[in-house]
Order: sequence, then structure tokens, then C-alpha cells
Amino acid sequence: MTIYVEESNLVQFVAFNIPNLLAGDYEFMITSQYSHQSDQLVPTTLYSTNDRYSLFEITFPTGFGDSHLNGVYYWTLYYGAEPLQSGLVKIITNPGGEIHTLSYDSGTVTEERVSDVYFRPNYS
Repeated sequence: MTIYVEESNLVQFVAFNIPNLLAGDYEFMITSQYSHQSDQLVPTTLYSTNDRYSLFEITFPTGFGDSHLNGVYYWTLYYGAEPLQSGLVKIITNPGGEIHTLSYDSGTVTEERVSDVYFRPNYS
């Protein structure tokens, strides 16, 4: 599943293959595949349901569309504290946030080390 989240339209409609759900408190949680930390727990409203699927209205928090959160996430749909379904979601934000704002440092002293390679050909 792919969700496009723009700051001008933070409300997204997503259909799940879960039929005939009851009205109640639903939550949509996304977890980063990179850090395995729960990033967002979003309150979700059941918009409609039938014998084939259920349509949910997910309202992302203000600032989410302008954040640099493009990527693939694990998602879980909860009814209260009970997980109903989970899977993978690709989230695309627009404009995608700032570029080069977080520099990556692996923490090793030799990160920028450049090695010299010497080759001695074996002539016959």
C-alpha cells in the first residue's frame, strides 16, 4: 500500500480487507523499518464498512506532510489495544522535507580512511 501525505491534505482514506467492522476507537501505527521505533500512533475513524472491506479516514498530525518521512514502514491497525491487521506501507510526503539536514556519522574513527592499493604484475 502507498499513502501520499501532503501538508495541504493530511486526511487520507485507506481501505483494509477487513469486512463488517464495528464502530469504535481505531488507531493506525507506523513503525520505521530502519530504526524499528514506533513513529506515529494516529487516531483513525471508521468511514464505511461492508461485506468486502472497511474504509478508514486517517488524519496525520500537522507537520507530517512537510517532514522528511519518505520510506517504507510497518503498519498496524488497532481496535482499542487489539491489533487487527498489519503489513507494509510506503509513505510519500510532499515536498519531502529538507535535504542534508542530518549528517550520518557511523561513529568509527576510520570512516574517512582511504586505502592505497598496490599491484605488482607477474610477468612471465
